[in-house]
Amino acid sequence: MLRLAVALTAATGGAALGLAAPGDADKARRYGQHLAQECSGCHRVDGVDNGIPSIVGWDAQRFIATLEFYRSGQRTNPVMVSVARSLDETQIAALAAYYASLPKPAPKAKR
Repeated sequence: MLRLAVALTAATGGAALGLAAPGDADKARRYGQHLAQECSGCHRVDGVDNGIPSIVGWDAQRFIATLEFYRSGQRTNPVMVSVARSLDETQIAALAAYYASLPKPAPKAKR
């Protein structure tokens, strides 16, 4: 849980605790955008869900918690377990900051 709190603080630029300089959140988002190039092979940035869930617009807490579930084995998709375990807390926080900064896609019209 402490790792999650540290990662969340990093993802929000420390704003919740007033610890980070204003540019830190922007740096985290830019780093997350760089890292997300790997994610975008499956998780599309346009928010389209083609069987792989969209992560665009997820809040940072949800993003971090989801990756923690994969890292711990509580969620078992082999690809995501491998990805989550390959990332450190700083990288997860940066990805969370980036995806949280993207606008959520508009809801799909029902057919």
